[in-house]
Amino acid sequence: MDTRNAENNPSVSPYDHAFQLACEVVRSADIEDRAGKSGACFEKEDDGRCLLRLTFLNRYCLIHFPDITVTYQDEGGEVPLWSKLVILHYIAQAQGRPVAGEWISFRQLSGGEAYYSAFDKRSQQPLLGFFARRAELLAEAGRSLGGVRAGMGDRGFVLAALPRVPMAFLFWKGDEELPPEVRILFDASVSAYLSTEDAVVLAQQAAFRLIERGRELLRTESS
Repeated sequence: MDTRNAENNPSVSPYDHAFQLACEVVRSADIEDRAGKSGACFEKEDDGRCLLRLTFLNRYCLIHFPDITVTYQDEGGEVPLWSKLVILHYIAQAQGRPVAGEWISFRQLSGGEAYYSAFDKRSQQPLLGFFARRAELLAEAGRSLGGVRAGMGDRGFVLAALPRVPMAFLFWKGDEELPPEVRILFDASVSAYLSTEDAVVLAQQAAFRLIERGRELLRTESS
């Protein structure tokens, strides 16, 4: 990540600068082509502006051009910075490759070994910490976010995190010899849509959404 401009302007964080760079890349692209390759819906408005509509962790997001604002369709609020970065990087990088139908671990991604500790700490371990004794709650949280059952693990489901980025969330209860375990897998085509760094952030955002939904479900049960 080039942060030279951010260093010269202390009021701009490296992540804000990264967002500005992503906006420049997407703004200069053929938007209809980007829509086709990312699986987003392209819409042209009466004033000549256009927007892309896509799902991100089961919520519709709108990306408005040419100003590049990223908002939630349901409530109109702005999408958080980390999520905006992943969405724009996804649009910019999408190659249009079909889903492979083959699951791979994070370590199998380019540079995955180097980033695995961060990936595990930010996504798998928080999920394990919250759902270790709540396997059914994890499955229910997954279903409520549009997940479909996966034939792996004691409990498992597949989420369409982005239109062409399915992720599998698998849980093993453990026993007297083995502790509980959570694994997040990616479709083998993921590198055609996201960098390994972005896969870390996406997994972290997905874990947060699942834990957030789990808490909502618990509050509903206790009320």
